[in-house]
Amino acid sequence: MIRYLRHEQIDKTKWDACITASADNMVYALSWFLDVVAPGWQALVEEQAGEYVTVVPLPGTQKMGFPYLSQPYHTHQLGIFTTGQSCPGVREKMLELATGRYKFIHSYRFNKSDTASLEQLQEKYDLVARYTRYLKLDKPYPELYKNYTRDRKMNLKRAQRANLSMFESDDIEPLIEHFKKHIEHKVVGGVAESTYQMLRDLFRVMQERGVAQLIYTTSGGEVNAGCLFFKYNNVISYAFNSADEEGRVANGRTLVLDEIIRQHAGTGYTLDFESPMIEQIEHFYASFGAHRVKYFALRHNALPLYVKIIRNLRMKVYRTFFASGVAEEV
Repeated sequence: MIRYLRHEQIDKTKWDACITASADNMVYALSWFLDVVAPGWQALVEEQAGEYVTVVPLPGTQKMGFPYLSQPYHTHQLGIFTTGQSCPGVREKMLELATGRYKFIHSYRFNKSDTASLEQLQEKYDLVARYTRYLKLDKPYPELYKNYTRDRKMNLKRAQRANLSMFESDDIEPLIEHFKKHIEHKVVGGVAESTYQMLRDLFRVMQERGVAQLIYTTSGGEVNAGCLFFKYNNVISYAFNSADEEGRVANGRTLVLDEIIRQHAGTGYTLDFESPMIEQIEHFYASFGAHRVKYFALRHNALPLYVKIIRNLRMKVYRTFFASGVAEEV
């Protein structure tokens, strides 16, 4: 039986047990992660013999008086988490229930284990293909290094000659302040202070659980690049980063990513670059030998016609006057 559960109805012990047992056990779907990025999140749950066997996290809100579902900040993928006890056809049923409940769904992103099933449902639902980049760290570092492109090898050597200082830290404030100063103006729509606070809270929780790794590069004592990684279930997620002009020229992020690859070579970890749909950035990640992995994002618009018209006009005005920068995902 599938039920919609309000936040206070969710048994988080059963929830986390289901996520852990699922084919795509990922940190973003655990209850304590969702509590930070989407307070009050709801869920669709398939339950058998008192246990959760399939779950769908629903970070839903109300906008313009209508139920609205979208992907939370700092959360790369969610979706439908199935186990060996899940009923056949449960993914289609979950999609039907989600689109029936939410009048507007904006780019709700599914995990890669959903991909094969969602391929069959594209004609029925507005499912958009997206891609990330994965690098399997199952070989010794010299073999992984061989798969870097010639340009990436050359830029890594430049970084090594640039006399950058590289160090790990438990202080996220320099990364946030650096991003505000050098990157925020490029983000279409800007970044609310609440989004930065969410990142602070998330970093604290991840630190407490021992799954965060933060690395900076500096020159002359000044931060020029910073990279934040989350490590869970043999996946290293490239969660957040910033680099200024000096950091880009000196290839600070190349140095950090190479260090992560070096540290975890031969371990069986997978580095998920969380690649945005920006060609230049995806090309950068591909240069480390990372391969493309497909997943889907769901869109749905059942708003009344007058609301659609108002929204489309607002978006047209926004694109005309404000969307002049380069979009970067936060």
